[in-house]
Amino acid sequence: MRLSGARIIVIDDHADLVENLQEILEGEGAVVQTADNAEIGLELAKDGFDIALLDVQLPDARGPKIVPQLKTGDGLQEVLLVTGNASIHDAAEAVKSDAFAYILKPFDPEDLVANVERACRQVDLRRRAASLQSRLGRSEEALRTMVDTVQALLLVLDGDLRVVQANPAVAAATGLQSDDLEGADWLETCVPPRARSTAREAFASLRDSSAAVSVDGLITRRAEDGRLEERSISWQLSALGEGSAFRIYASGLDITDIAELERRTRMAEKLAAVGTVSAGLAHEIRNPLNAANLQLQLLERRVRKLSEDPKILEPLDTVREEILRLGALVSDFLTFARPTAINARPTNLCELIEHVASLERPVANEMGIELITSCETRDIPVEVDRQRIEQVLLNLLRNALEAVREQEVGRVELSVHQDGAGARIEVADNGPGIDEAVARRIFEPFFTTKETGTGLGMAIAHKIVDMHGGHLKIDGSDGARISLVLPPRPPHPAPGKPSN
Repeated sequence: MRLSGARIIVIDDHADLVENLQEILEGEGAVVQTADNAEIGLELAKDGFDIALLDVQLPDARGPKIVPQLKTGDGLQEVLLVTGNASIHDAAEAVKSDAFAYILKPFDPEDLVANVERACRQVDLRRRAASLQSRLGRSEEALRTMVDTVQALLLVLDGDLRVVQANPAVAAATGLQSDDLEGADWLETCVPPRARSTAREAFASLRDSSAAVSVDGLITRRAEDGRLEERSISWQLSALGEGSAFRIYASGLDITDIAELERRTRMAEKLAAVGTVSAGLAHEIRNPLNAANLQLQLLERRVRKLSEDPKILEPLDTVREEILRLGALVSDFLTFARPTAINARPTNLCELIEHVASLERPVANEMGIELITSCETRDIPVEVDRQRIEQVLLNLLRNALEAVREQEVGRVELSVHQDGAGARIEVADNGPGIDEAVARRIFEPFFTTKETGTGLGMAIAHKIVDMHGGHLKIDGSDGARISLVLPPRPPHPAPGKPSN
């Protein structure tokens, strides 16, 4: 069941609605408690909960005002505000109060469960992040006394920052052989250019003080296929000796996965806040926008009866184009904000990329771009929502075609590879690549480098892939290569599909 074991408090003074909510949530495996006012709800919350469904207007308080009181303690809970009278003011107040979502009555049961399920995943993500952070703290403390642990990167450098000694963990982390490391310049060989200045300053500080230094840094890892990737390392540094006997002793812990989890948590929180406002705002805009479009059509017919002068008709065309563009933006808002469950089924990814390529090949041919597909194997057993992954791939492919259109010989390739028990789909091009600063922000909502872009395309792609339990990786150093990594099946079953 989708909400199995989730502890949920429903705080609402509408008895029939509370009974309906309790039946729906308990039917999905949740443990539900109810309260008809804020005072009782806050008392129930003291015993702990995961999710609270809170009415905006209660007999003794406004819902947004008590959200901070509900989320006291460790803060590892989420609150969904429920209202029958939507307004931009209420939506903004919901975001300000740190509510997870803003649900309108009457609600569709599937949308409600999807919202609550998404909130449960957010709570679980935060709790795992807190658990990992706690484990990191314990590990760092252990490193100070257990320098021989094989889980740590143990490194000795001389005064010129050349490697004197490195344990097997360092070799594994950098992708180099121990023989290749000894005598190598550590910064030039194992630290990416953008992180060398910080690392050099940390090492230099050891000459002026005998105190140990804690610093987070980056190293480069050489993968088997020759590509470079960055790993985040938490270092403990100390120094001994003088002159030619000066040595820097470093013990490090790979925190890349923890940093990525924290990044995804921050992204999820930002997307949730944007989605809350976007849903209300999009609905507010759509009605007057449709009315404006109808009036424009009426005006155009009347003008054409009087004159076909292009100078008179041209402004009408401009207004129509802008209304259509605004309509597309509203549609993107709704797509981004609306919580929908994925419908995963066994899918042949090779057939999928060939289908996607066939849709865009006429455009590629017209632009003089070579568009090819390749498959490492055609028998990777994965379950995905075909329609949504197709949406992601079309978005990535169109971006790639646009990136290489100015190249003398443009080339874009879609490929499928085995990736552990799952699969990896790559969209690669020989364009100018992706700037590092852009790559770090590319999945943020409303961030775009295009003059007419909405800034939601890549954010929607990120959301879809995340719902599948996968992730997107960007390598923009030599052309652009975006990898869509998928597990064998999503972490949450499709509607109506029993969980194992």
